[in-house]
Amino acid sequence: MRLILGLIVIAIVAVIAFPVIWYGEVDPCRMLAKEMAHEAYGPLAELVGNDPDDVPSSMESSMRLVTSQMSGRECVDALWDRWTSGEKS
Repeated sequence: MRLILGLIVIAIVAVIAFPVIWYGEVDPCRMLAKEMAHEAYGPLAELVGNDPDDVPSSMESSMRLVTSQMSGRECVDALWDRWTSGEKS
Protein backbone atom coordinates (compact mmCIF):
# COMPACT_ATOMS: atom_id res chain seq x y z
CA MET A 1 0.00 0.00 0.00
CA ARG A 2 2.83 2.41 0.83
CA LEU A 3 4.51 1.58 -2.44
CA ILE A 4 1.39 2.39 -4.46
CA LEU A 5 0.84 5.62 -2.54
CA GLY A 6 4.49 6.55 -3.01
CA LEU A 7 4.29 5.95 -6.75
CA ILE A 8 1.15 8.06 -7.00
CA VAL A 9 2.86 10.94 -5.15
CA ILE A 10 5.94 10.66 -7.37
CA ALA A 11 3.75 10.70 -10.48
CA ILE A 12 1.89 13.81 -9.30
CA VAL A 13 5.14 15.62 -8.50
CA ALA A 14 6.57 14.66 -11.91
CA VAL A 15 3.46 15.93 -13.73
CA ILE A 16 3.68 19.25 -11.91
CA ALA A 17 7.47 19.58 -12.15
CA PHE A 18 7.86 18.79 -15.85
CA PRO A 19 6.26 22.01 -17.22
CA VAL A 20 8.06 24.11 -14.62
CA ILE A 21 11.40 22.63 -15.68
CA TRP A 22 10.56 22.78 -19.41
CA TYR A 23 9.51 26.44 -19.44
CA GLY A 24 11.56 27.68 -16.49
CA GLU A 25 8.47 29.41 -15.12
CA VAL A 26 5.91 28.68 -12.42
CA ASP A 27 3.20 31.02 -13.69
CA PRO A 28 1.02 29.32 -16.34
CA CYS A 29 0.43 32.64 -18.13
CA ARG A 30 4.18 33.11 -18.57
CA MET A 31 4.43 29.53 -19.80
CA LEU A 32 1.71 30.30 -22.33
CA ALA A 33 3.48 33.50 -23.38
CA LYS A 34 6.67 31.55 -24.04
CA GLU A 35 4.74 28.98 -26.06
CA MET A 36 2.99 31.70 -28.08
CA ALA A 37 6.27 33.55 -28.70
CA HIS A 38 7.91 30.36 -29.92
CA GLU A 39 4.96 29.65 -32.20
CA ALA A 40 5.02 33.16 -33.67
CA TYR A 41 8.80 33.58 -34.00
CA GLY A 42 9.86 30.07 -35.04
CA PRO A 43 8.62 30.08 -38.66
CA LEU A 44 9.98 33.58 -39.27
CA ALA A 45 13.38 32.65 -37.85
CA GLU A 46 13.57 29.56 -40.05
CA LEU A 47 12.64 31.63 -43.07
CA VAL A 48 15.66 33.92 -42.66
CA GLY A 49 18.02 31.16 -41.49
CA ASN A 50 18.06 31.82 -37.75
CA ASP A 51 17.57 29.34 -34.92
CA PRO A 52 13.80 29.00 -34.32
CA ASP A 53 14.37 28.00 -30.70
CA ASP A 54 16.27 31.20 -29.88
CA VAL A 55 13.25 33.42 -29.22
CA PRO A 56 14.15 37.02 -28.29
CA SER A 57 12.98 38.26 -24.92
CA SER A 58 11.18 41.15 -26.60
CA MET A 59 8.93 38.64 -28.37
CA GLU A 60 8.11 36.96 -25.06
CA SER A 61 7.37 40.36 -23.53
CA SER A 62 4.95 41.11 -26.34
CA MET A 63 3.13 37.84 -25.73
CA ARG A 64 2.96 38.59 -22.01
CA LEU A 65 0.87 41.63 -22.89
CA VAL A 66 -1.66 39.25 -24.42
CA THR A 67 -1.63 36.77 -21.54
CA SER A 68 -1.74 39.49 -18.88
CA GLN A 69 -5.42 39.94 -19.64
CA MET A 70 -6.14 36.25 -19.00
CA SER A 71 -6.84 34.53 -15.70
CA GLY A 72 -4.63 31.72 -14.48
CA ARG A 73 -7.35 29.21 -15.30
CA GLU A 74 -7.65 30.50 -18.87
CA CYS A 75 -3.88 30.17 -19.29
CA VAL A 76 -3.93 26.61 -17.94
CA ASP A 77 -6.78 25.71 -20.28
CA ALA A 78 -4.99 27.24 -23.27
CA LEU A 79 -1.77 25.39 -22.41
CA TRP A 80 -3.65 22.13 -22.02
CA ASP A 81 -5.29 22.65 -25.42
CA ARG A 82 -1.90 23.29 -27.00
CA TRP A 83 -0.34 20.21 -25.39
CA THR A 84 -3.18 17.84 -26.24
CA SER A 85 -4.35 19.13 -29.62
CA GLY A 86 -2.03 16.83 -31.56
CA GLU A 87 -1.24 19.57 -34.06
CA LYS A 88 2.36 20.45 -34.77
CA SER A 89 3.16 23.95 -33.55
